[in-house]
Amino acid sequence: MTESDALPALVRAFEEHEARGAELLAQVERHVRHMGRSYPPAWFVTGAKDDESVLDLAHRAFTVCARVEKGRFPFSGRRPFRAFVDERFDGRAIRYHSVYAKLSIARELMRDDYARNLRRDPVLRWRADLYGRVGDHLKSGAAAGRLARTPQGRGLPPRWSLAAPGLRRVAPPEPVVAALRSDGVTAVATIVDTLLRRTGPQSQSRLTTLTEAVLGTPPAEDPVHGAVPVAPPPAGLQVGVRRAVLRAWEGLDADDRMLLRSVARGESYDTLMARQPRLRHRVAATRAVTRVGKVFLAAVAGEAGLEDPQGLPAGVAPRQLVERVLAVLAEGVPDLFDLPPAPDGPR
Repeated sequence: MTESDALPALVRAFEEHEARGAELLAQVERHVRHMGRSYPPAWFVTGAKDDESVLDLAHRAFTVCARVEKGRFPFSGRRPFRAFVDERFDGRAIRYHSVYAKLSIARELMRDDYARNLRRDPVLRWRADLYGRVGDHLKSGAAAGRLARTPQGRGLPPRWSLAAPGLRRVAPPEPVVAALRSDGVTAVATIVDTLLRRTGPQSQSRLTTLTEAVLGTPPAEDPVHGAVPVAPPPAGLQVGVRRAVLRAWEGLDADDRMLLRSVARGESYDTLMARQPRLRHRVAATRAVTRVGKVFLAAVAGEAGLEDPQGLPAGVAPRQLVERVLAVLAEGVPDLFDLPPAPDGPR
């Protein structure tokens, strides 16, 4: 059976029976890795293009496809996996709308990550501006017939070269960069043209990196580019937090899980007490929520290599902490919000 035939069956099995989820996730991960090959590190959640960041993106894309209703075409208010089943999409269409299209679920998440990284890191903003300036010069050169754009195949960026015919001697980029720096060249157009003439065809991303090497990277605290950036979380921590939260969930007993589900549904303390006779008053309910919150706080702290916390973070109420945990937990526990009616409260 070809992948084009297998993918619709995997989506249907997961959507209708919550079966074969690991196989479907593996397919999503493989295609996200392939799609992300041409993107620089700034487009990934931690600002680093490593296995954990790519895995994090694949997991989030899978979660959105499985759990989040999307209003735009072709989803029309449905969860993407549900839409794929309803519309009987083949494997190619599923991959296109979930991973490869410009408006795919995965690329939508990447754009959000990139925008967030730009907001917190002024150097990234400077690089993004430089990348745009290099791109503008390449496009204007192509329009004037001076530069040529050569596609490199699916998943790879095009390469740019001088349009003039004939052979020319190509040098390694390092001495060319060093010469430009020594000469004090700062015009982006001049740098790019020199690089193409002396080092041969290059992608826009590579030209940007070499141009940055010529110009020098501005210091992060440069007031021209904004405030000192907030350090990104360590690579892999995003995925690690999810794992820690899910492990903590699996270690809870039935009563504590029901307590979390009640909080997830926004139920009042009176309803919590109606569900669990052991919570005889509001103080007991608050203590129970605090205790469960500390379980998750300790799990996350352990994942980050920190000492187990003895109390809640300053200014964070017990219920607020649990609600933050629930935002992560909802991705991995499909039935988190499912509860029977409370004895004396609303469903």
